[in-house]
Amino acid sequence: MSRGAALTGALLITLATPATWPLALAAFLLRGGILLVTLPIVVLPTPVGLGNVLAPTIISIALGSVEVVVVAAATAAVLGGLAWLVVGGWLTAALEAEGARIVSRDEEVAGLRAGAGMTGVTGALSTPGTTGTTGTTGTTGVGDARVAGRILIARLIAYLPLGLALALGSIRFVSVTYDELTVPSDATTSIVLRVLRATPDVVIGVGLAWMVGEIVGAVAARRIALAGDPVLAALRSAVAMSVRHPLAALARFWLPTLVLVVVLAPSALAAGSAWTAVGAVLGDPADPVPVLAAVVLFVVLWGVGLLLAAVVCAWRAAVWTVAEVIGQGTFGGSSHRRPGDWRTDGSSATL
Repeated sequence: MSRGAALTGALLITLATPATWPLALAAFLLRGGILLVTLPIVVLPTPVGLGNVLAPTIISIALGSVEVVVVAAATAAVLGGLAWLVVGGWLTAALEAEGARIVSRDEEVAGLRAGAGMTGVTGALSTPGTTGTTGTTGTTGVGDARVAGRILIARLIAYLPLGLALALGSIRFVSVTYDELTVPSDATTSIVLRVLRATPDVVIGVGLAWMVGEIVGAVAARRIALAGDPVLAALRSAVAMSVRHPLAALARFWLPTLVLVVVLAPSALAAGSAWTAVGAVLGDPADPVPVLAAVVLFVVLWGVGLLLAAVVCAWRAAVWTVAEVIGQGTFGGSSHRRPGDWRTDGSSATL
């Protein structure tokens, strides 16, 4: 199966299965996409504002005096982060598994799977909530909570390099930021740009770790949801696939990701402009028509952006599902040795 065929086939299947759009969008928002889609309507604090808020706390900590309020706030933040990681991660895993099953049951994918001679995942492609037989684990209920739990564990393990890169990179960021605040290298440039310019290795390392975690986690999640693999076996299969077919893995990751960026950037700019217009007309409440028009325009632009993001996110997920389901054969090719034979059971070519 060629890389282009997987991407194109996944796109056609995504457009034909709109049920996967809200699932993919919800998973994207839970993984942090909510920060991107709300960016146009959020006023970010300035460095001066952050300094005014955090300076008293930082000074008290430096002097060895930590107030109870600071400890309580830090504890609440840590617990909230852990709750989001576990609960949000589990919900995301459940949505991802359901989306993969919907795509795998699509008639086009079924024909491609039969044409590729795939037999290892047929049992796991049964209806969610039923029990399917797999070649690896015997029987497993593909629709129960344990599948989502295993996907969550696999995702967290796949993101361990990212966590390590963030931990080491944060130390470097703090050190460089302190140096820039005390002895600025260029007072005319923003401190954010100066820090990023001084730490390109950290940025590249975090980006590579994130990419590896996304690729390995996506493949492992589909091995668990569709083939019923245990966590470690799914991760081994994902790593082996990435090593054997690095160009295919990079194409399946980067092309949909770049399309998502292309979709989100203008949508965010348009929604941000509309939100600014809403704030401007709210200053004159005497005439409700401009206010209503501005609000409707903002809602429409924001809704269109979310719709486009949902379609692209569903395509990103479907790419990995299609590649996993039919990856052991050619894209729609016949599994029979005699060329040209037409089979009524769906195993003939579907080009």
